Amino acid sequence: MSFWEGLTEAMDDIRHTVVEEPFFGRQVTGDIALPEQEPAAQESSKWQDITQDIGTIQPPEPPAPEMGMEQ
Repeated sequence: MSFWEGLTEAMDDIRHTVVEEPFFGRQVTGDIALPEQEPAAQESSKWQDITQDIGTIQPPEPPAPEMGMEQ
């Protein structure tokens, strides 16, 4: 059992025992489900998939300088 599995199991137990059972008289919610861990390589490919359509943003051209000073 990993640290995170133990932590979520403890949080579930506390929530069910301390909050739900005294208030509702029974357990009313399910257990916390941990998201599946994915390798870092898959995360970077997801980021590349998201950003490939965006492209690069070109800054606008600066305004041309005026040819003289008006007084």
